[in-house]
This record gives sequence, structure tokens and C-alpha cells, in this order.
Amino acid sequence: MSQGIREFESRSLRQKIRELELKMLSLRYQLGIYVVLLGFTPSFSAIAYDPLDCLNDISKIDKDIIVGLATKLCSGAWTAEPIKCYAQVPQVDKTIPRGIAIDLCAGSTDAANTLNCYKKAGERGLARFLATTLCGVREQKVTR
Repeated sequence: MSQGIREFESRSLRQKIRELELKMLSLRYQLGIYVVLLGFTPSFSAIAYDPLDCLNDISKIDKDIIVGLATKLCSGAWTAEPIKCYAQVPQVDKTIPRGIAIDLCAGSTDAANTLNCYKKAGERGLARFLATTLCGVREQKVTR
């Protein structure tokens, strides 16, 4: 009788081990799929954001912005960095005019670096337009 119980327990244990091995194999397979998908994610996200997304985002952040200024900020924006920069400008300069904030942030590829540069330039005594010229990405073009 005890040998029969041992055989039953041994079979039951082997069956449980086999089930666990199958679950581990399935989890490894799923993990492999996730790793592959995560490897592709950055390239997908880089393509996913475009200037039209930027226009949508700016309209949520600044409901009173006119389309011409929004377009100036979002021109060539393939990441959300110009929007991040524009949204955070008031933390650095509470009274900055909208147009100067747009000149500073348009084309930014790193909102934190752009704003840190602007802040440091202000601490050195540079006027807003000079700090914007120094730290902004785009050079102001005069057309005639």
C-alpha cells in the first residue's frame, strides 16, 4: 500500500515538474517576444510624433495661441521637446512674452537643456532676446 502511494506521489510530482517546465518555456517565449518588440519601440515612437501632433498638443497647453505662432513653434517638430520647453518656460521666466518663448523653444531637441541655458544666460545678465538667440535652436530670419 505504501509503495502504491509513493508511486502515485512520484507520478504526481513528475507531472507537476513537467507542467512547471512548460510554463517556464512559455514565459521565456513571451519574454523573447517582448524584448524584440521593445527593441523596435524607439524607432516607432520617433516616427509617430509629427508637427501636426505638436499643433494638437500646443492647443491643449495654450488655448489662446494663434495658429501662426503655433505653426512657428511646431514647424519641423518631430518630437514633443518644443512643446515641453514651451510648457515649462514660465517656471524659468514668469513674464516672458509668448513670441519670445516660441522663439526660444521652436526646434528644441532637449527642453531641459534649452531652459537651463536660458536660465543661466539670464543669471549672467543677458537680455531675453540675447538669451533666446544664444539658447534657441532657430536663428531669426529677416525676409524682405
